Amino acid sequence: MSERVCQEVQAQLPAYVDRSLSRLRRKLVALHLRRCAVCQAAFSVQRDLRAGLASLAAQGEAPPDGLLESLLAQSSSPRGAAPLRGAVSGARPALSVALLVAGAAAGAGAGYASWLSAKNVRRRLRR
Repeated sequence: MSERVCQEVQAQLPAYVDRSLSRLRRKLVALHLRRCAVCQAAFSVQRDLRAGLASLAAQGEAPPDGLLESLLAQSSSPRGAAPLRGAVSGARPALSVALLVAGAAAGAGAGYASWLSAKNVRRRLRR
């Protein structure tokens, strides 16, 4: 089978297992599965995964008491609600310096390479 077709079929497998595909797509996937051993294996994995998740959901363990209140308290604290800041904004000065030095080195290297290339071109043109 075509690798592209197999990729498309395997992308459809979760919906195929959940029976949420349209009738036409479901028939096309079923037709492909009859002929392709690779996709049959992927289908088996998807089917087993769905069965495993269904068995976990059936157990129905409730979250511990007070979990919601604890999470809400953590999210309302100033430390827990602080926005993430990147290296360039100054949150990590050492990383900002490292990025600036790396950028300067890359720029200097590119400049040197273009100067050297122009020098070689001039030398060839003089000959």
